Amino acid sequence: MEDNITGKTRLYAVIGDPIAHSLSPIFQNHLLELKNINAIYIPLKITADTLGDNLELFRNNFAGFNVTIPHKQNIIQYLDEIDPLAIEYGAVNTVKIIDNKLIGYNTDGIGFIKSIENVNVNLKGKEVLLLGAGGVAKVIASEIIKLGGNLTIANRNIERGVQLKTRLEEFYGVPVITISLKELDTTFDIIINSTSVGMYPNVDKSPIDQDVLRNAELVYDVIYNPTETKLLELGNKFGAKTINGLPMLIYQGLKSFEIWTGEQVIYEEEEKIYEKLKDRFYRG
Repeated sequence: MEDNITGKTRLYAVIGDPIAHSLSPIFQNHLLELKNINAIYIPLKITADTLGDNLELFRNNFAGFNVTIPHKQNIIQYLDEIDPLAIEYGAVNTVKIIDNKLIGYNTDGIGFIKSIENVNVNLKGKEVLLLGAGGVAKVIASEIIKLGGNLTIANRNIERGVQLKTRLEEFYGVPVITISLKELDTTFDIIINSTSVGMYPNVDKSPIDQDVLRNAELVYDVIYNPTETKLLELGNKFGAKTINGLPMLIYQGLKSFEIWTGEQVIYEEEEKIYEKLKDRFYRG
């Protein structure tokens, strides 16, 4: 690809801090090659205090970019237009640039929905525990409610959990329970971790005690490194279905790619991308 980079090559990126761990460049560049698009996708470390200044560089030189921690909410103030779904979530993870205008979207929701569909789990009427109250938690919480789940949010900072509860109840008109992580003493049908607890290199940590997992039908962890977190290991121990964050990463990335390029990826191509990323982990 490097030999073909010219002044006409479109630029895409993922921005965040930290960013070195991101797998997005691997499969986005794979997609660009697969679809024979003259473009390149790069990771860029951008700190919170330089976000506004750096966006002018993107406005004038890039075709689009993904947004990750810690910018998903802060970036909204700098955008020219925002898709209604991103407004609903209160977070942006994808930006398309048209005529120097920054247009914000959020594809995390579709990533979550499709990964749930893959394991044939229905959330309607289920007791769902969501761990965390950050940017990705906002998206997942919204989709849990829309899928008919009864939502409980557990967070270390109870005030942040209450803020999310209030926003969800006002927007969707349904009751949401909040609880401190330390107070968890009941079981749930579905358990979803949106925190970073258990992420490499702290692979021996679980965000909750194993007793909470005993009756779970599904245990879902948005972390994809390691491929099996301590939480997922415990879920498997009790016979639950388990999902790590790789399917969500892939599906949200495919939707971002479609937004930028107008190109859709067929199911067989999705499977190849999934295997490519798994192989990357196995190689270490």
